[in-house]
Amino acid sequence: MGQKQLTYSNQVYEPTIKTVQIYPNGNSVQAVLDPAVTQLNGRRPLVLEFDDLKKDAEYYFVKLIHCNADWQPSRLRPTMYLNAFNRFEIEDFEFSSESKVNYVHYRFTIPRVKHSGNYLAVVYRDRDEDDIVLSQQFMVYENEVAVGGNIQRSGSVGERLRNQRIEVTVNYNGLRSINPNEDFKVIVRQNQRPDQIKRLKSTFINESDQLLRFQNQGSENDFRGGNEFRFFDISTINFSGRNVQEIGFRANEPFANLRTDQVRSDAYLQSLDINGNFFSNDNEGRASDLTGEYVQVKFKLDYPETNNPIYVIGAFNGWQKNEASQLKYDLLEKKYTNTVQLKQGWYDYTYVTNSRTPWEIEKSFFETENQYEIFVYYTAMGARGDQLVGYQKINYNVRR
Repeated sequence: MGQKQLTYSNQVYEPTIKTVQIYPNGNSVQAVLDPAVTQLNGRRPLVLEFDDLKKDAEYYFVKLIHCNADWQPSRLRPTMYLNAFNRFEIEDFEFSSESKVNYVHYRFTIPRVKHSGNYLAVVYRDRDEDDIVLSQQFMVYENEVAVGGNIQRSGSVGERLRNQRIEVTVNYNGLRSINPNEDFKVIVRQNQRPDQIKRLKSTFINESDQLLRFQNQGSENDFRGGNEFRFFDISTINFSGRNVQEIGFRANEPFANLRTDQVRSDAYLQSLDINGNFFSNDNEGRASDLTGEYVQVKFKLDYPETNNPIYVIGAFNGWQKNEASQLKYDLLEKKYTNTVQLKQGWYDYTYVTNSRTPWEIEKSFFETENQYEIFVYYTAMGARGDQLVGYQKINYNVRR
């Protein structure tokens, strides 16, 4: 392998690493879908899981890096946020069974930390910290401030049918701040997406009541409502699941051709989704983590040929627009296609472009169900790193 450059983001550095998830510990599907956020000194640790498409197990280790609100490393030393040496071996792993593709499934419980804030979990091989395998972000928060938020229509008349505007209030009573506008940073994230994040600017400061408001009436606090996500179900290879046209084995390898997608209507159509996320599931297997097949899934989009790149993205590929997620125009089918190797389960996805209107295929509506998270960071005087002192989730227009 060539030299690997660590990025402080959710990233996979080797092609055999698949199905990376980090979530609050729990046995339900909802636990897997929850954000990688936990409370300092809470009872629910985070769990990191991934597969390595190899026959033999590797010696993998994990280190944690504390980061500031901008996801750059803080000046905190590991001894300031950990009770143990910052090198943890992944000892929990099992080999796949019954599946055509061999893989090793790894599971690691994130150790307890002493300091709130942003963290990056970095997995590397054989105690060589330069031989990086993957990196995953997670957050640890304290309830030091009161956070309130709500969703409104955009303040921009032309965007009221498409955008969702978030309003936030923060009561920081009990925290000392000489300059609250600088000491506090409020970040909002939509649907756990790294490409849908905004830092809000305060519109009102009441230092006597220790109150901050972020209620911009323009479009600065706007998020595109987007549309409900497309989805498919490959939990079984024996028959076609939801939105799957054909599934089975070809040359002893599992494959699935999805139904051809069309450009969305200009009228909003309500449907249930999991906000772009995914979960592994093998209906016939005794343990989905170990028996799930890795399926070659073919996406098809009916769209005229264009010079503007089109991508299929979701939590399954880290929302990344890159060569692996870009669709190619098939001259024979006269459709855009892309084939991705995915583990059996349920997947949400969406199509985006690089144009000035990246939602042109999916459209965007104020009514769309979305999840918003509010993160409140605080930099104390002389501090070596940002604390995450408040956290709030808003499930807007939820129907589940």
